[in-house]
Amino acid sequence: MLKTRSAQVGLFDAAVVMGPLPEGSFFALLAEHGDRIVTDQDFADCYSDRMGRPSIPPSQLAKVMLLQHRTGVSDEQAMECVGWDLRWKVALGLPIDHLGWHPTSLTKFRARLLLHKKDGIALENTLRLARELGLLDGPLEQIVDSTPMLGAAATQDTVRLVRFGVAKLIAAVMAVDLQAGEALAGGLEFDYAQPGVKPECQWRLKAERERMLTRVAQDAQRALCAVEQADGLLDDEPVKTAYELLSELIGQDFDVDQDGVPRLHRGTRPGRIISTVDPEMQHGRKSSQSRFDGYKLSAAVTNSSDPLIMAVHVAPGGESDGPQAKHLIDQQPPERRPDRILGDTAYGNGVVRAELAERDVEVLAPVPEGAVTEDRVGKREFTIDPAGGTVTCPAGNTAMITTSKKGVRTARISRALCGACPLKDQCCPGRPSRQIALGEHEELQIAARQALNDPVTAAHLRHTRPRIERLLGLLACRYGARKSRYIGTQKAMLQASWAAALVNLNPIGRQLAIAAG
Repeated sequence: MLKTRSAQVGLFDAAVVMGPLPEGSFFALLAEHGDRIVTDQDFADCYSDRMGRPSIPPSQLAKVMLLQHRTGVSDEQAMECVGWDLRWKVALGLPIDHLGWHPTSLTKFRARLLLHKKDGIALENTLRLARELGLLDGPLEQIVDSTPMLGAAATQDTVRLVRFGVAKLIAAVMAVDLQAGEALAGGLEFDYAQPGVKPECQWRLKAERERMLTRVAQDAQRALCAVEQADGLLDDEPVKTAYELLSELIGQDFDVDQDGVPRLHRGTRPGRIISTVDPEMQHGRKSSQSRFDGYKLSAAVTNSSDPLIMAVHVAPGGESDGPQAKHLIDQQPPERRPDRILGDTAYGNGVVRAELAERDVEVLAPVPEGAVTEDRVGKREFTIDPAGGTVTCPAGNTAMITTSKKGVRTARISRALCGACPLKDQCCPGRPSRQIALGEHEELQIAARQALNDPVTAAHLRHTRPRIERLLGLLACRYGARKSRYIGTQKAMLQASWAAALVNLNPIGRQLAIAAG
């Protein structure tokens, strides 16, 4: 049952005993304006109106979470601070003899937020408060970018992935039918009591290593077959989940040859699972040199005098930056959506532009261009006019655009024109003529190139886009979003949202101080 915080000031309240906190501190901001940031009614949907014991006032737990992300402490340390740190007591409006709550109160509170889809309430409230203060009256454009968010689980190699997958399947079967679980474990070649321990093998020798990997995969296949053949086991949801996870682990790292023997796959498949503890983690790259394991945290930031984070999104680390833009837009209500977003080349391809065009959002970003061999004529040097249905080469020769039955558009300069062209050796060496293929979103890319040909527009993008870097730095480094505290994308998203709220409270706090005189 929802219990609200009493507004009655007690004689032994920490704020009365200690007096005001230093001006400009985050503790003072929560003490003076905390009720404008989060209220008990914001969380009314998470509690019963009449049934159950009275809850801890949810606004106080929400403030504890803000302080927790601000200071980087664990649940247990946060509750120690509530019990023994007078600054926390003043910020939360507690008496000096309040001993705090049990650390699991925060665990259960986060579960309520996720269950009732209130994980973004703090970020949403900071944007509401920012609008009241006039901080969202700037240009209707936003800057988008991403930063790595390291996973909370350890990355596992192929052997440990498969062994932990088998151990999860055995445990799930035992939970349903102890006898069937013991029979399953007894019918396997290896012992899975300690799945993190590798079988004895000369791992440095490639041939021995690959033979052992094949044996490990075969043992996993035995476990899968045994579960398939058992009546009713796959009807249990945990068993089915463990079965599907193990099947995915075998499929991603092994290829079955003609004899039915699994052999180690050469290379890394896209979307590869790297941890059985957190199957949503993936290998990721921020650049060709920078690799990480975990998630990719994307953010949309206002282009205003005091930039604010409007939305955040967490995706597996292996996904590209560009496709996350639509999620950042979809999270925002129609009245707050931008007319235009600014981004780097990752957001400039035709697919991303088309997705955002469907949402009436323009994209200002460099168009990714393919590599062109030196002293060769590239596609970018041709003049493409989709409206007129023509393509003109650098030598001035024109060809009509044709569309195949499959919808593919191409333009081919005739052999006669190419044969007599002085640029033939640079344009189409070894071929009788040059053909230009038009992409599905060619019109959007042509319009983007034309926009960036304007020096004023190009300078605006060049000078404005880097403004998001400072806020991403605060989000990741100052407020702890560089590494996920929790397992899974959904909980990582909760962490990112509350860290983003802290970023927004910096300019909001300054504006509130100015308004107070």
